[in-house]
Amino acid sequence: MYALTLTAELNGVTSLRPKDTEATPFWYTFTVQCTSCRETHPNAVSVSRFETNELSGSRGEANFVWKCKNCKRESSASIKIAPKPYELSEPPKQQTVIEFDCRGLEFTSFSPEGEWLAEGAESGTKFEGIELQEGEWFDYDEKANDEFMPVNPRPMLQDLVNKDIVVRLKWGETEYKGRLVSIDGYFNIQLTNAQEYIDQKFTSDLGQILIRCNNVLWIKRADEKGDVAMEG
Repeated sequence: MYALTLTAELNGVTSLRPKDTEATPFWYTFTVQCTSCRETHPNAVSVSRFETNELSGSRGEANFVWKCKNCKRESSASIKIAPKPYELSEPPKQQTVIEFDCRGLEFTSFSPEGEWLAEGAESGTKFEGIELQEGEWFDYDEKANDEFMPVNPRPMLQDLVNKDIVVRLKWGETEYKGRLVSIDGYFNIQLTNAQEYIDQKFTSDLGQILIRCNNVLWIKRADEKGDVAMEG
């Protein structure tokens, strides 16, 4: 048996799972390797639990059938049950999403292509059309008492470049006020003319600083109310 496991940091959502029904099947995309000669298929392969292929010699059917070009051995994989939702846990735990009965092959890596679903942990809001190819997903739950779930910060941060902002850290009642110079691909933040405030009291002038995204609780324009939560 081959188990596809997932470890995810969920904030405000639970029951993360592939959208996998007979009407809208999910195609699980892997690289595959022959267990006999260790030859790896040059292209990614996709497996659906609602599609079957015949095994040679009238040996039945499997969801995926592959003949290794190197050793000519035929191998197969089948999905026995529907995927299990990944449930919110703190700290995040590795959980099995789906299992495959593999004969003569093994899957060596997984690409989360396709549509995923989730639900608001408190509100029950249904989230559809989730894409995980880039390893992260952000959205906003309007039913959760206007509390922020992770929101994609890129458009907001790009609009704030060359403007004065306030950055609140996750601990110590610490805030930084300054002019946003730039952000990088990991949402790390560069400020100039930065000032440090602890518990809303000015502590020091810092000049130019770099703040790592995973230290940030929220960001806002210096002249505006509200904030945007950050996850990194």
